[in-house]
Formats: sequence, structure tokens, C-alpha cells
Amino acid sequence: MKDPLDISHDVSSALNRNEAVVALESSVIAQGLPSPVNVETALAMEEAVRECGATPATIGVIEGKVRVGLTREEIEKLGQGSAAKVTARDIPFAVACGLDGGTTVSATARIAANAGISVMATGGIGGVHRDSASTHDISSDLWEMTRTPIVIVASGPKAVLDVPATAEWLETHSIPVYGYRTDELPAFCSLRSGARVPRFDDLAQLGEIVRVSFGALGMRSSMLVAVPVPDADAIDADAEIASAAREAAEQGIHGKELTPWLLKRVADLTGGKSQQANIALLKNNAIVAAELARVLLEDSQRRMGFMV
Repeated sequence: MKDPLDISHDVSSALNRNEAVVALESSVIAQGLPSPVNVETALAMEEAVRECGATPATIGVIEGKVRVGLTREEIEKLGQGSAAKVTARDIPFAVACGLDGGTTVSATARIAANAGISVMATGGIGGVHRDSASTHDISSDLWEMTRTPIVIVASGPKAVLDVPATAEWLETHSIPVYGYRTDELPAFCSLRSGARVPRFDDLAQLGEIVRVSFGALGMRSSMLVAVPVPDADAIDADAEIASAAREAAEQGIHGKELTPWLLKRVADLTGGKSQQANIALLKNNAIVAAELARVLLEDSQRRMGFMV
């Protein structure tokens, strides 16, 4: 049987040369944003990573092949609206059935770690849903983070979730969370959640935390680096989120379809402002992830004597 993991030439070359690589998820292309801004945003994130001196590795499933480093044509294919949503548990099914699929944070993290990539960027992680007391709906992103060693750069949990409960879940399961230029866990398109996190303003200092955690201490979980949405694009959409959540409950929307539906509905209710915030934070997170990947690489090279 052929290896289902297919790493592009650019990504493979960068990894072999020990260069900085940043993994990017593709569920945002397939389910998170409408066409054509989904493809435009994905390409802009890749370009932002390149401009920071790192190699982007957008991950997805194309015709049953797990691709690490999608081509532009493959990104456009995932953006056409028919691709499946692929979580970590869905990867074998998508491969066996020859599906096209956008990978969520959980699937992207697992694939990236298996490919030897240590940093990934996304908009927001999944988490504990607002009605979890009755539905027990907790994103597989969180469970994957307990067992996959990778740095995830994101603007906290998606705002449609129960952010304080998600923060508590992360703490309970010993998943480290650090704020980059913030001392409060961002709530996706909102700057505030009420959950405090250790703050770092210097990526070099944060890089040392990463080195000690994954190197000296052998940490096997993920690390969340929480980056706030740019101030100019931040919004408070609590009322719209609550309204969308009620509508979803009334319509019986649940499971993997719930979060994409909520994000789209909130975008409608905010007149597109939440979508604009989403795009802004996605691009910004790609930049921070690339800069952090460069810091980690340079630190590693110094310790190996390659730099003076």
C-alpha cells in the first residue's frame, strides 16, 4: 500500500535543509469562509509566511491523498464548496474513500507533527460548546492537543464557543497556553474573554519556553500561543453569537456542521464584520507563526554551533 502522506517538493526540501516551515489548516478554505475570499485568504496566508522567511505547508486531503503543501490548484479545489470536513479521526476514512477534504486543527496538527513540522497557524481552535452540559459537544481539537506535540498559533477558541469553559478544559488537561502581547486569552474576533494567560511580548523568550517544554522536558501535548486579533478589526459579537446559537438549537444543527454554520450566521448578523475580523486574524497569525518558526530555527542553529 502506498504511503498516504504526500509532502510537496518545496516543503520536503525545506524540512531536509532544516529551514522554518509553518503548517496551515484547510478547513477554513473548505468550510470556514465563503468563496472567493476563502481561497484569497489562504493564498495571502501562504504569502505572509514566505515574506517572513518560512515555507508554508497548507495541509489537506486531495483524492484520498494527505497532502502536506497544497498547490494553488488544490487550494482552489478545496474552496469550491464540496470538500468534506476532515478531523483527526476522519483521516483514514477520507484516504480509503478517495475524498477531497479540508483538515481541521486536530487533523492538521496530527499530520504536521508526523511530517516533522513543529509550528502551525490557524484562526481559532475548537473547544467546549456553549450547550455542552446537555450535548457533551467538545471539539476533537482539544483532545488532539493533549497528545500531539506542536505549537498552535491561534486567536484563542472560536468566539461561538464557551471560551471560559474551554480555557478551564485546557488547564485541566495540562495544555500550556501563552499570550503573545496579551495577558488575556482572546476569543477569536474579540480581544476579551476574562481568562488570564501568561504574557510574552518577545518571541525569543517565548521560543525559549518552547525549547524547554518540547526539548528538555519532553512535553507530548500541544502548546497554544494565543494572538489577539488586530485592534482595528476586533469586534464584540456576543449578542449575535447568542442569537445564532439559539437558531442553531431550534433548527437541530449539531456535530461537525455546527461551528461552520454558526460562523456563517454570525457573519450575516454582524454585516460581515466578524468575517473581516476572521480574515485579519488569520493573516496575522500566519505572520506570528512564521516569525516564531524562524526564532526556533535560529535558536537551534546557535545551539548546534552553526551561528556565531
